[in-house]
Parts: sequence; C-alpha cells; structure tokens
Amino acid sequence: MNFAERFKIVPMGVALDMSGTVTTESVNCKDLHHGTIIFSFDALGGAASTLTVSSGATDAAVTSPLTFRYAYGSAAILAATSDVLGATSTSASLTLTAATFTDRMLIVDVDMSEMDLDNGEEWLTCTVTTGAGTGLVTIVGIFEGRYPGNQSKTVTA
Repeated sequence: MNFAERFKIVPMGVALDMSGTVTTESVNCKDLHHGTIIFSFDALGGAASTLTVSSGATDAAVTSPLTFRYAYGSAAILAATSDVLGATSTSASLTLTAATFTDRMLIVDVDMSEMDLDNGEEWLTCTVTTGAGTGLVTIVGIFEGRYPGNQSKTVTA
C-alpha cells in the first residue's frame, strides 16, 4: 500500500490572504485517528497572527479550541535546512510573528482523541487571525484514517 492509500491528503487552503482572518477547509475526522497539518508561509509582514485549531459539530464550526503540538522549519523554505524542524511544543493559541514564520514551514499535529467527540464535534478547522498582517499561506492536511484504501471517501463538505 502506497502513501496516498495509507493516508488521507486534504488540501485545506491555497494562497490564503493573511490580511484578515483565514479559516481553512474543515475536515470531518469521524473516521480519522491523527492529523498532521502543514502550513507553508510566504513573506509575512505587519502585526503578528494567531493560529488556533478547533473542533465543531458542523462544517466550519470552531466551537472547542484544541491544544496541538507544533514545530517549524529552522530556515526559509528552499534553504538547505528548511526541512530540519525545531523542538516540538504545544499550544492552544500559537502566535505567528512575521520575523519567525516568514517563508517557513509549520507542522501542526492533532490527535483526534482530543476533539470534543462527546458533543458530536467531528469537524476540525484551523483559524489564523490577523489584525493588520500581510502575506499568504498554503495549507495541506495529512490524516491517518481508520479504513485506509485507494478509494477513500471525502472528508470535506
């Protein structure tokens, strides 16, 4: 079984403008175990942004903030060490300063057991809130499914 058959790859946002609030594509995690979300930032400017990851009962709902693990690249994308990640940390609300995240890759890990499943919150959504920032971000999620295969069903609405 190849990579794309073992994992569900979900485009969650392409060249999203960070001059305002950015909300990713929501992912229904009912049949998923774990998610790794890759953020690729271009040149950022202005005020810092804040990243939150939330669960909700419906598509685009951001009801319950989740604590997530994250690490980011040690150099700008395309530099020799851009694929070397720093130490993993946790956050429920990560500040994205322009000086730190410009042209960097950010990896966010979420365990689906941390979602509020008791209240039917099966949808995962990421939000980047910016006051007066600039820049673009592209986001791709890679999810470990309960039922892998080459004909996996959609997890987006």
